[in-house]
Amino acid sequence: MARKRMKKGHLSFLACEKCGINKVEIKEEMDKLTKMSEADEIIRKLNTEQRNYLNRYFAHAPESVTGSTQVTRMPEGTTFIQEGTPVDKVYVLLKGCVSAVDYRVRETVYGFCHFDPIETFGTMEILGHMNQYRTTLATTRDSLFLKIPRDAFEKWILKDVDALQMETERIIGYLLDQSRKERLYVLLPGNERVYLILANLYETYGKFDTYSVYMSRKDFSEVTGLSERTITRALKELEEKKLITRNGWNIVMTWNQYKQIKELMKDQINEMGE
Repeated sequence: MARKRMKKGHLSFLACEKCGINKVEIKEEMDKLTKMSEADEIIRKLNTEQRNYLNRYFAHAPESVTGSTQVTRMPEGTTFIQEGTPVDKVYVLLKGCVSAVDYRVRETVYGFCHFDPIETFGTMEILGHMNQYRTTLATTRDSLFLKIPRDAFEKWILKDVDALQMETERIIGYLLDQSRKERLYVLLPGNERVYLILANLYETYGKFDTYSVYMSRKDFSEVTGLSERTITRALKELEEKKLITRNGWNIVMTWNQYKQIKELMKDQINEMGE
C-alpha cells in the first residue's frame, strides 16, 4: 500500500505529538534555541579577549542557565537596576557603557563609577546573600546585555568552581580599584575634586565635543563634600583660565577644555603613584 507523503514541516510536529510534547513546549524550546543562537552570534563578534573570557565563564553552565538567558538591548539613559529593589536578575554587559549613579544631582545623573564590557552586575549581592540591589545602575551609551534570572544563576555559580573563582577575582579587583580611587579622592585638594567631577561628567556624557550640565553650588557640595565657598572659588578659577564657560550654574566644557582640566590634575595624581 502506498504511503501517504507528509507535507513539508509536519514531520517534526507529528514526531513531537508521539512523544507527548505539546505546541507550547515546542515554542518554548524554539525560543530557547533562538536566544542561545543570538547570544552566540553576539559573543562571536566580541574581541578575542572578551570572547575567551565569556567562553571560560560559561564553559560549564547548565541548560537551566543558557536556556533562560536573554539578549537585552537598552538605549542610553536606561536605569536597569534600582538601589533597594529585589535582586531578581544578573546582567552581563557585552557592549556599551554603564554608570553607577547618584540621583541627588537634580535631573542630571552624576556617575560616580563607570563600567565597560565585560562586566557582570548583581553577582556581588548574590554572593553576599543580599536580597536587594545596593547600587543604582544606568546605561550611558546604547548597550547590550545578557540577562539571567537569579535563581538559575545562583544555583549554578555556587557549584561551578571555575566560574565562581573568576567572579571572585573580578569582585576583589573591583573593590581594590575602588579603594584606590577613594584614597586618591580623599587626598585631592578641594579645587582638584571639582576638576575630577567635571572630568568624569565629560568622560561619561560628552559625546559631541561640547558638554553642558546644570549643577548648583549645593549639588557640587553634596557630590564633593566641599563647602559652597570652595566650590565657588574653584569654578571661578576655571572660568578665569577659560577652562569652562558659565551661564549662571549651567557649565559648558569643550573637548580641549576637558583635556586641559585633566592636565591640571595630572601632577597631583602622579605624586600619589596613581
